[in-house]
Amino acid sequence: MRKLIREFKILTEKGISLIELMIAVFLTVLIGAAVLSFYVTQHNQFLVQEDVSDMQQNARVAMDEIAKNIRKAGYGLVGHPSISVGANSIAVYYKDSTQTDSIYYYISRADSLHPHLMKRIGLSAAQVFAENIDSLSFTQSGQLVYVRIVAREENRDQSYIGDKYRRRILSSFVKVRNTI
Repeated sequence: MRKLIREFKILTEKGISLIELMIAVFLTVLIGAAVLSFYVTQHNQFLVQEDVSDMQQNARVAMDEIAKNIRKAGYGLVGHPSISVGANSIAVYYKDSTQTDSIYYYISRADSLHPHLMKRIGLSAAQVFAENIDSLSFTQSGQLVYVRIVAREENRDQSYIGDKYRRRILSSFVKVRNTI
């Protein structure tokens, strides 16, 4: 009797048909493709935002440092100019202990794909201070110095217009406190 019941259950149980299986596979592939497409889009946006964040951080750090040194310019000096402003560079002078020291900022285009803001202290060798700074300009009017920094992304974005680089401009007026 038990054997007969088992055989009856096997004969009455039905599995899924080939069409049902194909529909399930198609829906799974369709949902998987949509999820993968969403992930790729979000990942690319994350990478772009990371580049933009790095660019803005470089510009802010450079502006803070330059502004601090312009405000410090002329400290302890007598009969010496506090700053020397060029269109694309600035030299800041101050007295550090017993000697007059200078800080010189300028843009280096030695690597044409990655311009750098360079900083040279005194007679030492210049060092990279901020990466991917496209331009730097200074204008002096009395005790005020207008500083303008243009930063750009490290990597080109093919979906962006123009030369494919995003840029941010940061500008500020800084007052020279110690003048002769």
